[in-house]
Amino acid sequence: MRIVMDAMGSDAAPDPEVRGAVEASLETDGEIVLVGDEALLKEKLANFSKQGKISIVHATQAVTMDDSPMAAVRQKKDSSLLVGLRLLKEGKADAFLSAGNTGAVMLGARVVLGPIQGVARSAICQVLPTKKDPVVVLDLGANVDCTARHLCEFAEMGQVFSQLTLGVENPRVGLINIGEEQAKGNEIAKTVHRQLTAAPHINFVGNIEPKALFEGKADVVVCDGFIGNIILKTSESVASLMKTMVERELKATPMSMLGGLFSLGAFRRVRRATDPNFQPGAPLLGVNGIVIIAHGSSTHTGIKNAILGARKEFELGLNEHIRKGIDALRAAESAMAPVETSP
Repeated sequence: MRIVMDAMGSDAAPDPEVRGAVEASLETDGEIVLVGDEALLKEKLANFSKQGKISIVHATQAVTMDDSPMAAVRQKKDSSLLVGLRLLKEGKADAFLSAGNTGAVMLGARVVLGPIQGVARSAICQVLPTKKDPVVVLDLGANVDCTARHLCEFAEMGQVFSQLTLGVENPRVGLINIGEEQAKGNEIAKTVHRQLTAAPHINFVGNIEPKALFEGKADVVVCDGFIGNIILKTSESVASLMKTMVERELKATPMSMLGGLFSLGAFRRVRRATDPNFQPGAPLLGVNGIVIIAHGSSTHTGIKNAILGARKEFELGLNEHIRKGIDALRAAESAMAPVETSP
């Protein structure tokens, strides 16, 4: 297996990418291909005396976080991002990973790899912790404006992802809304509610408020990218705030510091559950290839876990299952009676 990585994408590139690749290579028997400035990558790799199977493909350009996604895809043809995606397209790699410009990764994947047949929009998904079991949330930023069909596709892809990666046999699928009642929300939300209710192969549990999301009342939660990105960034910010507040209180008195020492194990477990660096990256679902997006501020640990996540998705055959699921969704739509419209 070969995983190709944009080694010039993250905020601190290429250090996290190189170290993360080295650590992942020592845990797997596949090959990791670093794409970027060959001389620089060789220099960084030389710092590690022990490493697995790692190779380098040279690229003369890099996409920055400040680049417009459209301009980056059109003008930086030899960027580490596009070179890596072309390797995947040409069958020279089995999965692709980048911690770079999310918009450019999404657009580049769409242009180079193309969409899975029947999928109108790709979606970024991630697993978030809840009071009960983890929940798959999508879209997290690829699509600001979505139609009802797009959201139904997200539900299908999220259901497949939950089944394969989390082992949930019959995932409960919910739609983010301002209330649980069927009549809540705009016309798009009402249409999605109606269509998912009519899809016999989707275990749709109705509208889900943000509070219910973190209470674990659904296994998959669907929303447009604008709402999803706000949910993600807000939850990350709240987790960071709570960490800071707890640390401050634990240092307030000698007694609280002593109590903190006895609670270190619990704090570490909470940190792992809320820190993106301990997640297997955020898959871009709906394109013809395994594409993983890592956080721009990823540490080497985050890169390593994203590489391992890419490996798992490929081995599970995620895209083949998504193709079958989309076919089932289209069959369910065909069986529905036409939606009545007002004169």
